[in-house]
Amino acid sequence: MYLFMPNKNILFITTFNPYLQVNGAYQRTHHLFNALKQYGNVDILFFNTNNERIKTEDSNMFTYDIKLKCTLQTRISSYIHFYTPAIIMTTDSQCHRIYKKTIQQKKYDLIVCRYIYTAIMCGIKNYSNVVIDVDDLPWYHHFHNSKNHAYSWIRRLFFLFKYKAIKMQSLKIMSKCKLCYTANPQDCLTSNTLYLPNIPSIFANENYLPQSNKNILFVGFMGYPPNYQGIDHFIQNIWNKVYPYHTDSSFYIVGKGTPQTLKVKWEKNPNIHVLGYVDNLEDLYKKCCIAVVPIYNGAGTNIKVLEALAMKKICVASQFATKGFDQHFSHGKDILIAKSDNEYIQYLIEVLNTPEKFISIATQGYYSILNHYTKDNILTIIKKTLFQ
Repeated sequence: MYLFMPNKNILFITTFNPYLQVNGAYQRTHHLFNALKQYGNVDILFFNTNNERIKTEDSNMFTYDIKLKCTLQTRISSYIHFYTPAIIMTTDSQCHRIYKKTIQQKKYDLIVCRYIYTAIMCGIKNYSNVVIDVDDLPWYHHFHNSKNHAYSWIRRLFFLFKYKAIKMQSLKIMSKCKLCYTANPQDCLTSNTLYLPNIPSIFANENYLPQSNKNILFVGFMGYPPNYQGIDHFIQNIWNKVYPYHTDSSFYIVGKGTPQTLKVKWEKNPNIHVLGYVDNLEDLYKKCCIAVVPIYNGAGTNIKVLEALAMKKICVASQFATKGFDQHFSHGKDILIAKSDNEYIQYLIEVLNTPEKFISIATQGYYSILNHYTKDNILTIIKKTLFQ
């Protein structure tokens, strides 16, 4: 699919600062922005909705502090108008004015939006030259909740209604776009949607030799429900059954946002350390031999799997956490994939018994990352689909 020649004017619209890499959403924004810069003149329209302190010398980055209003009235309106994009996001009047003024002042050949909600927030109507990086499907959270029997049947019915409405509106918008990208090949649901993989932002040196120890690591944004729910399940159903066999092992949980009640609960267990945000993640990776990814719901793909392999860790992941990676990672070759709690327990005990026997898996996983999940892979896809 060939759309544009190089050196075109590009407007990149995002609510994530492309110069930060604090979690997966920021990292993907950063890599996409850098890829676009290789082939075009990029202006950034950054709607700062998270009250970030912005430090950049980029004269082409236009920052606007936006406080999105989510009132009861707007919520009710979105449910009444479920057949419109408002079910996903309401158009913000300030963002719309800024967007219109920006495209009136300069002609852009291509407008690239991070997420569908960003395009709706700006009130975009003409999608003929718009590329949306959908990333994670916006309806998956509601789809998952509609099947969660922890909720009452009324709540599940509500989630089912919202899931179907959001999916319908999202697919309508995606089909109007020049092009869309998703982070999971299984999420390419329209003819104009292509797979743009996530990639890790840190890599071990090729000459680095992984350590054989009993330190286990999890890295992720802990304010995200699938992450803290997964870790809570892991501690209760897996860690507490593994630890009695290896009382000299330690489990480190890294990432900001852990709910305080869960932090207190988890640290009552032996040798569990909830560290929050750490300044030097690479050093902590080097101190640990094993990385776990016990994720059981959520959308997109888990960049924490890629990051663990890129740092030459023995990665033990739930089957759900590896969705979207099937074509490049194999169980027992690049990674250990647990299909049940019992398998997770078994694999961890085996690795902790003799971690040196599993170093070859960590090494093979590392080379699979180098072959398929690097900046060069992103550049190739962006060049082929947008600039040739």
